[in-house]
Amino acid sequence: MTGEMLSQLKPGLTREQVIYVMGTPLSPATFNNERWDYIYWSKDPRDNVTEKRVTLFFDGNILSNIEQLPKSSN
Repeated sequence: MTGEMLSQLKPGLTREQVIYVMGTPLSPATFNNERWDYIYWSKDPRDNVTEKRVTLFFDGNILSNIEQLPKSSN
């Protein structure tokens, strides 16, 4: 999950456009078809682990909201 990928996410995109940018979510929400979670972990040489999480919310086929943790400083 790169900054370039995240910068391409905008409300109004279709599910197909989101998949083109982000790929298929590995763990779509089981009980909420309107929510997709993307989770990324990285580990540096000092064993510090960083987690990035992006949750996408859809209204039908259209991306309606994006939540990102930790918040990007961009």
